[in-house]
Amino acid sequence: RTLHGTRPSPSFDAMALQLRKRQQDAIHRMLNLNVTRIVPLGEREAEETEVYKILVMDRHCFDVITPLVRVNELRRHGVTLHLRLDNERQPIHDVPAVYFVRPTAHNVARISADFAAGLYEAYHLNFSSSLPRPMLEDLAAGSVKANAAGKVAKVFDQYVDFVSLAEDIFSLAQKDAYVALNDPTAKDADVEAAVAEVVKGLLSVCATLGRVPIIRCPRGGAAEMVAQQLEKQLRDHVDARGSMFSDHAGAGSLSLGSREERPILCIFERNFDLAAALQHAWTYAPLVHDVLDMRLNRVDITQGSSALDAAAGKKSYDLEDNDPFWRANIDAQFPKVAEEVESELAAYKKAIAEVNAQTSLGDPSSDADMATNTQKLVSAVASLPELQERKKFIDKHTNIATALLGHIKNRGLDEYFALEEDLLAGKGDKTAVMGLLQATGRGTPEDKLRLAIIYAMTHSGGEDAMSPADAEALEGALRASGADAAALGFVQRMAKLNQSLAATTTNATGRRDDRATTTANPRGSESNLLDYAERLYGQSLSAVAKGVKSLLASDRQLAVARATEALMRNEPDSRECAEYAWYDAKAKATDGNPPPGAVGEGAPARDHALVFVMGGGNYLEAESVRAIARGDDAGGSGDGVGWESDARAVGRLGTTTTRRSVAYGSTEMLTGAEFVAQLGALGRKTGH
Repeated sequence: RTLHGTRPSPSFDAMALQLRKRQQDAIHRMLNLNVTRIVPLGEREAEETEVYKILVMDRHCFDVITPLVRVNELRRHGVTLHLRLDNERQPIHDVPAVYFVRPTAHNVARISADFAAGLYEAYHLNFSSSLPRPMLEDLAAGSVKANAAGKVAKVFDQYVDFVSLAEDIFSLAQKDAYVALNDPTAKDADVEAAVAEVVKGLLSVCATLGRVPIIRCPRGGAAEMVAQQLEKQLRDHVDARGSMFSDHAGAGSLSLGSREERPILCIFERNFDLAAALQHAWTYAPLVHDVLDMRLNRVDITQGSSALDAAAGKKSYDLEDNDPFWRANIDAQFPKVAEEVESELAAYKKAIAEVNAQTSLGDPSSDADMATNTQKLVSAVASLPELQERKKFIDKHTNIATALLGHIKNRGLDEYFALEEDLLAGKGDKTAVMGLLQATGRGTPEDKLRLAIIYAMTHSGGEDAMSPADAEALEGALRASGADAAALGFVQRMAKLNQSLAATTTNATGRRDDRATTTANPRGSESNLLDYAERLYGQSLSAVAKGVKSLLASDRQLAVARATEALMRNEPDSRECAEYAWYDAKAKATDGNPPPGAVGEGAPARDHALVFVMGGGNYLEAESVRAIARGDDAGGSGDGVGWESDARAVGRLGTTTTRRSVAYGSTEMLTGAEFVAQLGALGRKTGH
């Protein structure tokens, strides 16, 4: 049995965490039978050295591998067939099989059944995380009973039990984690099991990264439970012989100046900023995820709106880092995206016209013209593949943007976004809110429920507290619109039982309000996207975007991003640095208090961070966290709040050119509708 740490340790790049790249490298090694193959640049590996094999996966590991390796890439690693563990499979006696599954009793039993059936020539068993000793013994017993022990080549603990959706976004793919962690009717054993699953996933993240992070989290609650258990497991691995971490005992430490650089892992619970999971978005990636239900970087779109179009099926698009338009516009506001689509289309048409002009023939009787024509034709033919690739990206994003525009028009998403921004900035309009919540208002029942919960959260105390009559009117409007008010009831109950939630919301509102004063009231603007859509929907996308470049512009920083930035700055006047718990598996065990000199005056800032949200995350929050790495301020307002513009931070870092890297992760990536469904499930469990 082999651990992840026996494989080549990755070098730590100061410029990026590169979590996705490291996981991808680990998967490639697994597909190559856990042997690192080095092929000289420009040369192809000899065919006789290729080992052809079958890949067998369970559902979870299929999701892990899908964003990392496409089907056509599997062939390059000798995989001729990939199958599901739970499906009926026929024997293929003359090829080895690579198994990639979670370490569960069910999967071990299925593998033992494969031993008994003698399905394959050899078995290379890879588990996504550590295989417990009892299951390892069951596996050994199954192989001996089937007389297949000699066919088991190796058993690997890969520690890759998470899904890398982008270079800076990952998910543990743990379904309904918010319910499991917040169910007041759950038994202690159930909550402990949910916490243990989170710890197991984060251990895989740390192992893949090859670094022991310093863990920071708010004190108390499930976040600190995870931090304590993760610190214990990390300490066990650091102290063990053959540690899986490349920085054990300081080996291979990244050095910036005279200090060792280690990432910090900031752990938050979803309730730290509940509103971020409910808000409607206005930027590209959050809209695609929330509105078009992007899954594993793939979005399905029905072409057209007629029944015939729907019957023809959906068209699927992959949105990956190798898509230049997606990479350039992932955080852009939707009107800007629409303009960019039109701009790219115009540039493509211009390039095509130039190619056509090049291919126009001169005088065929002239030798000089013949040579020139030949040269032009060669140049035109050489440019065609690149132009075809550009057209593919343009068509993809034209269809995606058109689909988004249809939802914006039909559901009034611009109105929801504007109202929610106002509410969170302390400028809520009760009349406008109730108008949208009515049955005649635009939007799905889930849209209305999300707005209602944000309204209730921002009016849960103080002078703006809702009266009993207002609360009853709110629930009545939701019921009339077909929404399940159980989610609203649960949030209201939680707010009453947990006053700290109300305090956090009030604090966040106060900080956000300072920035909101620099933005014009979007609903007061004559440039309303919906007005444009009513007149121009179906025409040029850029026409819809004209005059609305700044529509609904948001420049506020979400609570998780703000807290993370404070922890990375590590400044003496930071409440987060002073009050958050500190756990370090490489230092002497403490009760969560930082060691002397680690926080405050003279303490080093941190350039690399992992941000993790228990109970579900989304692309809106990931976007806010990504802004820290870019050196943006809260939203690009240029008010001097950003890292690069802060003289104190520059002085602490010693340079303005230091590049930070931040990765965002969560138990699962949830759309707003999915999150209110979990809130509703909790509401029904508690009698709402």
